[in-house]
Amino acid sequence: MRSFPSCIPDDPAPHIPERPEVSKPRWNRRLKRLGATLLIGALASTMGVLLLDRGPGLGLQRLSYDLPFRFTESEPPDELVLVYLDEATYTDLDQPLSQPLDRRFHAELTKRLTAVGARTIVFDILFHDSRPEEDEPFARAIEAHGRVVLAGERMRSRGGSSDRDSLLLATPDLRRVAAGWGLTAVPRDSDDVIRRVLPVIETPFGPRPSLAEAVRRLETGDENPPSIAAPMLHHYGRAGTFPGYRLSDVLGGGTIPEDAFRDKIVIVGARQNAGGFDAGKDLFLTPYSAIPIEDPATGTRVLRLTPGVEIQATAMGNALEGSWIVRLDPGVEKWIVVLLPFAFAGLACLLPPIRGGLLCLLLATGVGVAGTLAQQMGGVQSAWAIPAFAQAPLVLVMALGAHYLIEYSARWKLRRAFRSYMSEEQARQIDEDEVSLELGGREVEATILFSDLEGFTAMSEGLPPQSVSKALISYFERATEGILDNDGTIIKYVGDAVMATWGAPLKVDREADRAIDAAIQMQRASARPITLETTGGKVEKVLGTRVGINRGPGLAGNLGSRRRFDYSVIGDTTNTAARLEGLNKMLGTSVLVSEAVLDACTEPDRFLTRRMGSFVLKGKKQGIGVFEVMGERGDAAQAFRQRQEAYLIAYQEGLGAFESGDLMAAREAFLEAKLLHDFFPEDPASRLFLDAIESLGSEVPKEQAWRGEVVLSSK
Repeated sequence: MRSFPSCIPDDPAPHIPERPEVSKPRWNRRLKRLGATLLIGALASTMGVLLLDRGPGLGLQRLSYDLPFRFTESEPPDELVLVYLDEATYTDLDQPLSQPLDRRFHAELTKRLTAVGARTIVFDILFHDSRPEEDEPFARAIEAHGRVVLAGERMRSRGGSSDRDSLLLATPDLRRVAAGWGLTAVPRDSDDVIRRVLPVIETPFGPRPSLAEAVRRLETGDENPPSIAAPMLHHYGRAGTFPGYRLSDVLGGGTIPEDAFRDKIVIVGARQNAGGFDAGKDLFLTPYSAIPIEDPATGTRVLRLTPGVEIQATAMGNALEGSWIVRLDPGVEKWIVVLLPFAFAGLACLLPPIRGGLLCLLLATGVGVAGTLAQQMGGVQSAWAIPAFAQAPLVLVMALGAHYLIEYSARWKLRRAFRSYMSEEQARQIDEDEVSLELGGREVEATILFSDLEGFTAMSEGLPPQSVSKALISYFERATEGILDNDGTIIKYVGDAVMATWGAPLKVDREADRAIDAAIQMQRASARPITLETTGGKVEKVLGTRVGINRGPGLAGNLGSRRRFDYSVIGDTTNTAARLEGLNKMLGTSVLVSEAVLDACTEPDRFLTRRMGSFVLKGKKQGIGVFEVMGERGDAAQAFRQRQEAYLIAYQEGLGAFESGDLMAAREAFLEAKLLHDFFPEDPASRLFLDAIESLGSEVPKEQAWRGEVVLSSK
């Protein structure tokens, strides 16, 4: 008679070893990665310093300035308004395109702007040749307004053996009545893009203010030159960003808002195809020139140059707002290109290749974003494209090579070893992902399977060791196939037992379903007989397999020693799975799973199962629901365990009565089930419950709440 004690002490909690020192081979790999980090960082830093302000680096520095403008535009100052001359202006005013516009129209424009309250008028047009009849009314209009700024130009001509500089200025009569004048020259980089201005321009006649600087001095009253000799332009947008009106419309040919010029700085200049002295010449490339804009005439998107009058307006807006862009201090910039590569190399070399590469690219992107924000919002420009577009890619390429050289051999050996315990696909994932081989482990949610051979000990008695070995190899081949086909990991073979997991060391989908599928495949494989070599000759024998499956938390990792790697999963979940495998012998079943396994199944109805009851396993205090798996519901005829319907009904009636506390009714039902069982002389599961009922008497214990559990005293 079995005994059924009511309280059994728990197994002691599994000991989690402390993390000792990292093994020497792992230290060697880390030192190699650190060395690669320093070497790659140093090479990339040297390249970055060499690129600053020279060679291909100039193109990257210009790109650092240009790119932010291609993603953002800003509103120009409200106080700036354009009045432009174009081909239509000459047509409206009946003027020949081959000649400069009659200055009497400029005089009329000045009067009109004076009448509507324009604060300052700036002419980005040269009036260098004397035309007395035209200049007299123009000069009176300029004097009447009192705040007109005229343009001049520095000219360089070849004479004899040397170049000769001269200034092309407005006529003396016009300069005398103007509030000021300035030079229109703007420096172009070697790619012809306008990126900077000169507030003060050096000439053979001394420093002279630019047109924008002359306007700033007039507006602010500050005659001191700016502290920055050659600031960079903060472009507001593409061609056409500034509001403007055609000169002929202002003179009366079009509708102009009443307050369009009131208290504004009005800049008068030519736009494309305006004809005259500067026709087709006063057009410039800016960072926005590479961005297509819509042509109102055709409706198509075209690339368009920026008229000089808009360049001057941009320079004036920057000067008045103080929104120039200044270059980052060269010393700080050099430290950036020296130190950032080490950060790139640290991420790319010290972390796994994919994660490190992505973080390196993310950092490079962050450098670009920071450079863009610093320029567009803080007015500070740096050569951020050198680390982002030159150093980071170089580091990534070299880091990948270093990873290959350092890690490939070790990872190949690890993959070859793991291929013996898991599927090829899982071994590939192990090879690609970082798997910790350090002592200790991490808590995981896993599904654990234990299997064992029925009657192996008795069968092996009297057999030669070689025959036993062949029998085990044949069994392990079948068990391994079922587990690996369902993406399980074989943790270990112990005698004739197999331990496998789903969820450690790698997560897989449908863990519980896969574990049950593996158990069913193992049962079907075990139905095929194997050949045993006995002293009396060869004998074919069917080796039955018992399987227990449980799911829950466990500690997974290297639980061996520094000298011997032993990956395992330990904890109560593992212990319970092993006990469920042994419980098969008591219940006369082949595959038992815990209720937690069925709850985790994505398709529990796919399996043919029956509830066996709630059992308190040896060494436990809490009972668990246990189910027998008999096969797949869609293929019931091929179930590896066939049960009579009458037996199943009687057993379930007995189980229900037992769990509800009606022991007498349970006894009657289990007695019937015991006789209906067709595989054993009597049903072991029914006998187990009958023994439990006999030990309890006719009534359930009243001193404690009845939970309908059977307490087991043996494994």
